[in-house]
Amino acid sequence: MQHLGYLGVFLALFLEAIGVPFPSETILITSGIEMTRGVFSFLPLWIMAILGNVIGSNIAYLLGRLVGRKVILRYGRWIGITEPRFHAVEVNFKKFQSAYLFIGKFVAFVRIAIPYLAGINKVTYGKFTLYNTPAAMLWSAAFLVMGRYLDLIWQYYGKTLLIHWYVTAPILIVILVAFWWGHKKLQPKMEKD
Repeated sequence: MQHLGYLGVFLALFLEAIGVPFPSETILITSGIEMTRGVFSFLPLWIMAILGNVIGSNIAYLLGRLVGRKVILRYGRWIGITEPRFHAVEVNFKKFQSAYLFIGKFVAFVRIAIPYLAGINKVTYGKFTLYNTPAAMLWSAAFLVMGRYLDLIWQYYGKTLLIHWYVTAPILIVILVAFWWGHKKLQPKMEKD
């Protein structure tokens, strides 16, 4: 991240917000780690993250409003937006619009679909902005701070975890299996709904 700088963070979050698959949480966490090493300062980093996400989300909103559902689904398949996924999110979006506009920012695929859905469903721009901007501020701050503290925790406990790998490895395996199992159970339900 240090090579990309503040502009790199802005571009990554901007592109992810319009639908290009970027690991934005990973970028924010990595940037938070780099912050503890003096590469970044929190305020400019946070501002660039917010701007990247908000501007990208606004473009996605406008695209949804102008070109509609058919075009999004036709070209969205290249970036992982399939008809069943989009439909599942769309049905719930109509029921819980305000919650989706805010909480959706914290869920990876949903974060990309929400601005398009808001535009397609003719959510007013004021309402979209009212929920989208604070959510982007909170979401980006949370992951930057998480990265900062993960690095500090690693500095204090990392050596111990590596020395006692025979305890750490089984715990990580159990956590990964639990996530995999949960995803495997929830995925068919979400696609069915």
